[in-house]
Amino acid sequence: MSVHAQILIVDDDEVTRRLLREVLQKEGYSVELADSGEAALKLMYAQKFSIILSDIRMAECSGISVLLESKKCQPEPAVILMTGFGSLEGAIEAIQQGAFDYVSKPFKMNDLKLIVSRAFKHWNSLQMRSSAPSPLMQLDLRQKAIIGKSPKIVEVYKILARAALSSSTVLIVGESGTGKELIARAIHDNSIRKKERFIALNCGALSENLLESELFGHVKGSFTGALSDKKGLFEYAEAGTLFLDEVGDVSPALQVKLLRVLQEEEFRPVGSNQTKKSCTRVIAATHRDLESLVRQGKFREDLYYRLKVISIELPPLRERVEDLPDLVEYFLLKYSKKNQKMVSHISSDAMALLKMYSWPGNIRELEHAVESAVAMSNTSVLFPEDFPHEMSKASRDRQTQLNAQSSLEQLERQHILKVLEETRFNKSKASELLGIDRATLYRKALRYGIELRSRV
Repeated sequence: MSVHAQILIVDDDEVTRRLLREVLQKEGYSVELADSGEAALKLMYAQKFSIILSDIRMAECSGISVLLESKKCQPEPAVILMTGFGSLEGAIEAIQQGAFDYVSKPFKMNDLKLIVSRAFKHWNSLQMRSSAPSPLMQLDLRQKAIIGKSPKIVEVYKILARAALSSSTVLIVGESGTGKELIARAIHDNSIRKKERFIALNCGALSENLLESELFGHVKGSFTGALSDKKGLFEYAEAGTLFLDEVGDVSPALQVKLLRVLQEEEFRPVGSNQTKKSCTRVIAATHRDLESLVRQGKFREDLYYRLKVISIELPPLRERVEDLPDLVEYFLLKYSKKNQKMVSHISSDAMALLKMYSWPGNIRELEHAVESAVAMSNTSVLFPEDFPHEMSKASRDRQTQLNAQSSLEQLERQHILKVLEETRFNKSKASELLGIDRATLYRKALRYGIELRSRV
């Protein structure tokens, strides 16, 4: 093992003590034995242990007492409690008192070895951390709505800042889960309208008739169930911001009415002949390709350009993996507080797993994954096994694909070099033999770091 791990086994059963020592020594750990809680306490204050593996029920000094005393040791060991009388109450007490884990006898040795391995990783991670307060615990949640410092997200910040200084319509495009509503709120909160209302509406969640009523309101008796006049969101928002999510799902008939309110700044409630003025700012968002829908005749071109006065394209999480540590840190704090836990950081192996995963659900999926891991973890550190199994499988599959792609690219590079050498670096002849034009040859040479002139 890379770091020396000292384990103390505490059990009043001699057979159990010797069996555990034999198994754990084969795993590379140094092991000390104690036949009682009292003997364990003496050893704990005489030397340092990484892990204490203790039975709960022992005469006079119980495993819980050993656990409580271990908290006074520096550095504090990870304690695993064992019992032949497993119960929900016992498990709750052990975990609440700070045990790393709680196992019932008889146990499978492979399972126990895994628990001990995780306990050592946890203990070792804690020792490697600085004694200074974790910067994670100093974060201000209100200031971390939009997180990241990758080039792509920094570009978004720049456009966002300019959009906040304007009252023009904004179109935010990006895959589901990339944080389009967060961007819309940030624009509103940094604009002159920040003291006015911000209202969000998912256009794809409502039928055409209901969406029209929600946007423009209706008068009493205009349709079955219209028992009274109702203000629409354009009227209710007043001088604030109306965020129309999934605007690509709006029907053609309703697109005409939406275009009118954007162009003329006026609208009519359903069933009314009275025209009302609107000074509401519209920010729209979609995960769909509106340009393609325009070409197909499914989305009005004039409405598309009216919405796209300012355009913001949000990158998917897989294209900004350098932002993962900051995002994970934020969600760790958020859900540690929510669950009243002290899960403070993530192991390097777990972070490597997250960086390899493709994140089809983007930031929303990452948030759910971290929330799940925090809720299920019983340590202050998240390890790969705390995350969903399907995530590990998907990451392995992606690594296999990347390795295959890398091999193909290496073969292509070697082939291009061979042809160049055979043609004495004559670009025209090489392009002809390769079946590509010269422009493509130059692009591939740049991509693979190939010099297009002979070194001889």
